[in-house]
Amino acid sequence: MIIWNCIMNREGKLISTPSSATEITAPRAVALGFFDGVHLGHQRIFRTMQDVGKELGLRTAVQTFENPPAGKSQNHLITTYPERCRLVASMGIDDLFALPFNEYVKSMSPEQFMEVCLRDWMHTKAVIVGRDYHFGLGRAGDVKTLQAWGNKYGITVVSVDPVNYEDRRVSSSWVRELIAEGDVELAEKLLDHPVACSGIVEKGQQLGRTLGFPTANIRIPKQKMIPRFGVYASAYILDGKMYPSITNIGMRPTVNKKDDVPLTETMLFDQHVQLYGTKGTVMLLKFIRPEVPFPSVEDLKKQMQQDQIAVREYHRSRQMPVRFEGYV
Repeated sequence: MIIWNCIMNREGKLISTPSSATEITAPRAVALGFFDGVHLGHQRIFRTMQDVGKELGLRTAVQTFENPPAGKSQNHLITTYPERCRLVASMGIDDLFALPFNEYVKSMSPEQFMEVCLRDWMHTKAVIVGRDYHFGLGRAGDVKTLQAWGNKYGITVVSVDPVNYEDRRVSSSWVRELIAEGDVELAEKLLDHPVACSGIVEKGQQLGRTLGFPTANIRIPKQKMIPRFGVYASAYILDGKMYPSITNIGMRPTVNKKDDVPLTETMLFDQHVQLYGTKGTVMLLKFIRPEVPFPSVEDLKKQMQQDQIAVREYHRSRQMPVRFEGYV
């Protein structure tokens, strides 16, 4: 997949990088949205876009934003921009167009967005959006706006119905609710991939090692929402391979007296690999228990042993394979 970032020239037109690529002027079927989480509803839009692209002989493309649009908190994301790119790429889509949500883009009228972004920048010949899609200054544009524009210029516009799960519409906001509650099992069903966090493994206080439980410590990126504090059954992705693991997310109240930033601590089962400085991904599979302070380090150690037993049993009994293609 080619990722097209954009810059603006003196005439106010968007120019893609890499601008020398021959694919820049190719006609496209484009899915529009922010697509935080790349959940089942987003995936339906992408599949519809791919079907339209195949039927009309067009390249397939997804348009998203590098940073959250107005109203979306910077620390409330299911997926960071790089994670979103990898998940979109895993679906076999040709292009991703990334807009910065800056003052210029924010102030675009629907007409400007359709002409500058869709027509001139992405060379759009078909537009695929969710049924309730809105765009432009004040969210004034909608599917009817796109259809009227499409009829005028011979551009196909397709709106896609949402996906329901147990009579509720699948949405990014629902997934965020579940992550905040620790219900990562249901979140995985709505996303079709686990809730995950990627980063560089830090060298911490090595308290886990002294307790007999060496861990890979990863900071949660500032843009991402923080899951419910506690212990999780998890899977750790390293160099394209997946390892069963156990993860604690939180402040480590029994042993931490100074650090005020939540940390993700993961122990790989039955593995002895050097992880400091490497890039890893933690996938949360099941919430085991909330984080609580213990009277002593010895009490904490006993609880960690019990947690390991519970998580090992979970990994033995899990029947659904872990989908991690978008995180390698």
